[in-house]
Amino acid sequence: MKKLLLLLIFLVPYLGKSQDIEQFLLAGTEDASKLTENYVNPVAKGFMYGLNNGWYSTGRTHKKLGFDITFVANLAKVPGKDEVFQFAASDYNNISLKSGGNSAQIQTLMGGNNNETLLARIESGDGSFDVAEFSVPDGIGSDLPMNAVPAATLQVGIGIPGIDADLKLRYLPKVGSSDLEVGMFGIGIQKSLTKILKIDKTPVDVSALIAYTKLTSEYDIQGDSGFDGKGQLMEFTTNAYTIQAIASVNLKLIEFYGAVGYNTAKMDADIKGTYKLEYTDVNTNISGDAGTLVDPVSVDFKASGVRATIGTRLNLGFFKIFGDYTLQEYNTVTAGIAFSFR
Repeated sequence: MKKLLLLLIFLVPYLGKSQDIEQFLLAGTEDASKLTENYVNPVAKGFMYGLNNGWYSTGRTHKKLGFDITFVANLAKVPGKDEVFQFAASDYNNISLKSGGNSAQIQTLMGGNNNETLLARIESGDGSFDVAEFSVPDGIGSDLPMNAVPAATLQVGIGIPGIDADLKLRYLPKVGSSDLEVGMFGIGIQKSLTKILKIDKTPVDVSALIAYTKLTSEYDIQGDSGFDGKGQLMEFTTNAYTIQAIASVNLKLIEFYGAVGYNTAKMDADIKGTYKLEYTDVNTNISGDAGTLVDPVSVDFKASGVRATIGTRLNLGFFKIFGDYTLQEYNTVTAGIAFSFR
């Protein structure tokens, strides 16, 4: 059950495709990295945008030693243009389309079904070539609500005495099962500007937020691997930053809020371990081992840009229910609940 919860909450739901993605290694280190980057890109970007959401549901900050516990879920919608990528054989050293064409549209991990088979042709060093073919795995976009990348966080906010600000913390110690570990740390400061702007006698509140989230995950793929080897695993490290100006109008039972700001994030993804690859010699038509790759893939993904959010919150005493919509490169729907005191 713990592993299932982690799979639902973090990036790792997509690692179920690991045994398919690792077939990219047959293309050689450089081509495998490029192919992985193109195929996984929308998931990485959607996840990064989601991590920068959910830090607030009001422009107000807590009174002295007030606090809240908040659970947030996000869905970052993948644009249609990122459901596919254009494969061009000229961009790669060792792979081509088995169909013989020079280019084709291939579905990404957040796309639909793929019908393309790629042919790897690796020079063996004796005037011959080792060849292998592999299919590009289908996408899972249609299996997810709104074809959107999910992400979720649990955080605590506490009022800092004397400065009209909240300290916000996200924390998950490295937990998981024998083949999956996930850890998270996040910190943010939301500073009230209401008194400075001399609007503290009105239902309007204004504040500024700066926040940072780091998430690490490690997935042992040895048991599902199609290649012999040792220490086979996938590692992901994500760093996400956001700065925002927030305003809200408190009508007691219901509250409306909005914000504008800027996001930036980076994800490093690595496939580590040793992988013994098997090819067929083009001259003898005999299959066999053709070398071992060590730590073959290391790619990074980046996402940044301006953002604008509008949302509403229902105040039921200390219990809060909220939802908002963020306009950004990957538009994001956020919903959450909070237990808030003072």
